[in-house]
Amino acid sequence: MRISSFLLLSVAMGFMGCATHVSSQQTMADDRNLVYEDTYKAYREAEKKYMNLLFNIERMPEEEELWVMKRERMLELMQLKELMLNARQELDGALQEWERHLMDVQAEVKQRDIKKLNPNFRGRDAERTSPGQLLPGETKKPSFNY
Repeated sequence: MRISSFLLLSVAMGFMGCATHVSSQQTMADDRNLVYEDTYKAYREAEKKYMNLLFNIERMPEEEELWVMKRERMLELMQLKELMLNARQELDGALQEWERHLMDVQAEVKQRDIKKLNPNFRGRDAERTSPGQLLPGETKKPSFNY
């Protein structure tokens, strides 16, 4: 009894694992999104530091060190901006690939859901699974045999 319940539990867990499976396209899109978010945060942080530096230069324009730091921060901002734009482009590509994958999966599911027509009937009757089946919109003809 213990072995059969363990076997049943493992099979059920296997089915749950299949149902919650994440596609590689979705994983790629998630990873690209994380990279983009990280580069965006780094860019915003560098931008805040740069704005603070500009404020300090405005207060103390005679400081040579601040002007050197300004050039360095501007280069850093430009590099981070380029990284952020590249990460966004990769994210957009990954999202498009994921959408194509979802459309393929939907088409596959739709293909499976197409009703199998009964080869013994023709026309609308081919939708019947048995000769006596009523199709949607049909009603049983009343018999007037009293």
